[in-house]
Amino acid sequence: MQASKSTSVTRAVGRGALAGLIGGAAMTAAERVVLPRLPGRHAPRVVPWDKRVSGAADMLGWDMSPRSRTAAGITTQLLYAALLGAAYAAIVSRKPSRAGRDLADAALVFAASLIAPELPRSRSRRRRGRLAKVRQKALEPITVSKVFGRATTLALRALGAGGR
Repeated sequence: MQASKSTSVTRAVGRGALAGLIGGAAMTAAERVVLPRLPGRHAPRVVPWDKRVSGAADMLGWDMSPRSRTAAGITTQLLYAALLGAAYAAIVSRKPSRAGRDLADAALVFAASLIAPELPRSRSRRRRGRLAKVRQKALEPITVSKVFGRATTLALRALGAGGR
């Protein structure tokens, strides 16, 4: 009985890692391609996560070109996302209470915000019309970490390991 329980947790962790990888791909695409094109947002010259990875590489004596910095940033984001997905799946495979699941969901979004913080907002000095303000309010809740959390939980549910 104990062996099947550990096997089911191992399977859940594997599915979670795959779901985290899917969520990480969605998060990376949202952060680097999609969200910077929305009104009122712009991509930073160097993504903060890439800057941290480059700083760690500099401490090890590895000088990174902009292309290798971006590649290392994306790779480490995806690995981190897979680890987050695995941890999330291990938690939800234990069938926590509704409050426990909500806490796990919030922790997942928070952990994702550490590797992909919100994109900087554009500072527009011109007066915006009512329609532009409504559009801005509608797009405000879309953040990179929420994209990761939602994509990961949906992928986990599709893989059969996190059904609600």
